[in-house]
Parts: sequence; C-alpha cells; structure tokens
Amino acid sequence: MRKIIIIFILLILLITGCSPKGNSNKTVGEKPIVYTSFYPLYFLTNEIGRDNIDVRMVIPIGVDSHDYEPSMKQLKGLEEADIFIYNGAGFEAWVDKLIGTIVDEEKTLRASDEVELIEISGTVDPHIWLNPENMNSIGEKIKDRLTSLDKENKDEYEKNFKDLSSRLKTLDNQFLEELTIKKKDTILVSHSAFAYMAKRYDFEQISVAGISPEQEPSPRTIANIIEIVEEEGYEYIFLETLANPKTVEIIAEEANLKTLVLNPIEGLTEEEVNNGEDYISIMGKNLENLKKALVE
Repeated sequence: MRKIIIIFILLILLITGCSPKGNSNKTVGEKPIVYTSFYPLYFLTNEIGRDNIDVRMVIPIGVDSHDYEPSMKQLKGLEEADIFIYNGAGFEAWVDKLIGTIVDEEKTLRASDEVELIEISGTVDPHIWLNPENMNSIGEKIKDRLTSLDKENKDEYEKNFKDLSSRLKTLDNQFLEELTIKKKDTILVSHSAFAYMAKRYDFEQISVAGISPEQEPSPRTIANIIEIVEEEGYEYIFLETLANPKTVEIIAEEANLKTLVLNPIEGLTEEEVNNGEDYISIMGKNLENLKKALVE
C-alpha cells in the first residue's frame, strides 16, 4: 500500500506540476473543505465549524487507526483541502509522505504542537486527546484557523468554540472530582494509551502491550502481569474498542480478573454512531468504569 501511495503522489505531481493546491478558485459562499485524520479531531472541527464548513475524516468509522493507509480517492480529496488537521507525534504513519507533496504544509494543523507531549520508554505517546484540557487547547487552535480562513463566520466559530470549551471543562471537572478519593492508584490496560489521562487524574497504568496495540507482549510480560495481579489484588483489567481482546482475555481468565472497557476513542464503532455517542459521552463512560477500578 505504501508503494501505491508513493506512485500516486508522483502521478499527482506530474499532473499538477507547480500549480497551487487546495480550493483557491472557490466561488463566493462555498464552504471551506477541512480534512481531519481521525475521529477526535473530526469531533472538535465539526463542533466548531458546524454548517459553515465541509468537514471530512480520513480514517473511516469502525477502523483501527494505527495501521490505516488512505485510499487513492482520499489522497485526491486531500489535495483539495483548505485545511488538513492531523494528530502528529507519530500517530498517522502515512502523513509525512503527503505533506509538501499532496498537501501544502501551510494548509496543515498538527494538533500535537499544541500540547506537552509525554514519552514512554523513549517513545512519544500520541494519545493526546484523552486529556480534555488538551482537547480544549487543540479546539482553540482549530477555531483560530477556521476564523482566519473564513472571517465572515468568525462570530459563529467563536460561539461554537465557547460552547464546546464549556462542555470540555465540565467533563474535566467531573473526572477531577469523582477520582479525587481513590482506593487504588493503578489500572491494568491492554496497551499504553492512557498516559495523558493518567497524568491529569493522578493514577498509573500497567499495560499488556506498548503504545501500539499491535505490539504483542512476550510470555514473560504476561507472566509478570499475572504475578502483579496476584500480589496487588487487582480486580479488573481494561479492554478497549477496535482492538483484538484475545491477550487481555487470556490474562483475565488466568488471573481471575473482571474486564471493563476503557475506550481510547481513536475511532467510533458503527454501534456508537448509531447510538449517537460522541467524544464527551464516551469519556463519561470511561469515567464510570475508572471509578469501578479505582474508587469503589
């Protein structure tokens, strides 16, 4: 797939030459086209831009974000984007090949530039959106970029961001208040996706896999986790959506653990879409499950 993307990029360059990219020839009143790489950034952009923009998402609903490669149709669409918003910090492996070729760098917004990054064992954790404070900072930057692109609708962007910011701050306060008094300060998780959440709300994570859920744990790692469970008396281990639960289920069975969902919100499932779920409602469910493991 990577070879196909590179060939497609070369074809685009041959066809377009040095012509300007994006919708420089938009007619008056035409909506700006904004591409976002995956769901959390789509959520922010859609909440702020609403009917004033044409917002699109590269990684489809129900697809694991870590190994996704965009289709040729999506690559062609990205060439027409007025803004391309992506996470960075190594989350989208395919992005670096596009910037400066299919997508002008000046038309990009890298969300990870807006927050303080965390490293785990020398690798940057890209899961910045799991701290609502970070989402608020990224949302403000998106609002600024939309305003710069579309000054006519500045007041609406400002109002929409203010409403969204209030919801994110309320969510953050709920986490802070309801996780204040803990019986435990550590959770067992399927992979190391929750460093930003853990730092903000003062708990630790012990993970089965690394930052990418595709990193299979060694038998020794699994044995060590089972030993920790027995010594520390853990009751729960957290599964997540859009990832294979097999290893976690094996550990749960061997160590007599109950399973709960802690959703990294890298994307929505079709069921979540059908149920009208969004970032804030899913984070609320995460809080309820964290309380079972840390507070109750």
